[in-house]
Amino acid sequence: MSKDKTLLGKTLMWGGITAVLYWGLFHFAGEFMRLAHTTLDACAVGSGSGIAYFNKASLDACTAAGGSFIEGHWWYVFAPIAMAFALSYTHGNFTGLFWDVLGLKAKK
Repeated sequence: MSKDKTLLGKTLMWGGITAVLYWGLFHFAGEFMRLAHTTLDACAVGSGSGIAYFNKASLDACTAAGGSFIEGHWWYVFAPIAMAFALSYTHGNFTGLFWDVLGLKAKK
């Protein structure tokens, strides 16, 4: 019985971590999009959720299009990649434990 409780506890822990990561992904989706689009120099045209990003933009072309120039940083690419790895790891642990708690095992 104690094994079932520890397995259930681990399942709930990994499920909670996964839920928090998914919440963070959806809550900060705009920021993740901005980071992904500005790894190179970019021009942001529009406002709110209707922002369009144009990469490899020059300052003059961006100003002519009525956008704002954003200087790119190559390391911004690591934030979406790190989130993808974290979600993959936690969701995988949760799913494996979930099926163990239900007692379902793969055929061998």
